[in-house]
Amino acid sequence: MLHRLIAMGMALAASCALAQGYPDKPVRLVVPFPPGGSVDLVARLVGKSLQDALQQPFVVDNKPGASGNIGAAYVAKAPADGYTLLVGSAGVFAANQFLYANPPLDPLTAFAPIMRIVDQPNILVVGNASPARTVRELIALAKAQPGKITFGTASVGSAQHFSTEIFMQQAGIELLHVPYKGGAPALVDLMGGQIDMLFDTSPTALPYAKSGKLRALAITSRQRSPLLPDVPTMREAGLPDFEVMTWTGIAAPAGTPPAVVEKLNAAIKAALQGPLRRQLEETSLIPVGDSPQAFGAFMRQDAEHYARLVRSAHITPQ
Repeated sequence: MLHRLIAMGMALAASCALAQGYPDKPVRLVVPFPPGGSVDLVARLVGKSLQDALQQPFVVDNKPGASGNIGAAYVAKAPADGYTLLVGSAGVFAANQFLYANPPLDPLTAFAPIMRIVDQPNILVVGNASPARTVRELIALAKAQPGKITFGTASVGSAQHFSTEIFMQQAGIELLHVPYKGGAPALVDLMGGQIDMLFDTSPTALPYAKSGKLRALAITSRQRSPLLPDVPTMREAGLPDFEVMTWTGIAAPAGTPPAVVEKLNAAIKAALQGPLRRQLEETSLIPVGDSPQAFGAFMRQDAEHYARLVRSAHITPQ
């Protein structure tokens, strides 16, 4: 017992010593999606704040593919020293494990949670040429053409995908799924008329909706966004049980010293009390800033939520 206590004390001392000098070289923030999406935006804003606070470069490294699994697996296999971090979505941290017959990792054991940074709603958008000007009209179009109205997503199992699956269930309609490699190309095709509709994360869809390049029919949050005050919630639009929020978090490889995790958490939490909060809120993101322990518990809870969604939507693992 004495030897064990001594070993534990030495490990704790080593962890604290490492954290005191951390970081002493550039830190890589891996984003498992292409540039231009909401996760990429959060990573770049948070990275700039961490760079200012900790006086080392925090470099965003986009590693897209397989609905985020490629980038996530890269981080999971990286040295657990705090110099390779994952900024990911609910799909990466909770849903993907239920969407693949042979998932490359279990996020609950592969990562050391640092923080759930933001929550965010999705926005239901259609092209300006669409005859649907309301959610009710879109539902009517879909019922008149079962399986013909197309919807885009950033990938299979993305927040956009689950929002649309819930939409189909609650509205009693059938839509045709067109998955993309990232949200940006889906938006381009929506504007070009190649697809009919899209639930997209609010930071990505917001500029297109505000500029009039796309028509926003509803937002998936409980309340309207002050940035789109004329756009109703899905509840107001006729689906009283519809509320979907997704999120973005940051984690390190499992085994990263707790003192390093706490140092990163404290630095982001401090940044969220300053200009970073305003920068996030200006894109309709909702800052969270929870503890590593709370984020870990939330990941477990959300994994259970997505497991139920996958079963109820009859999604077959790939």
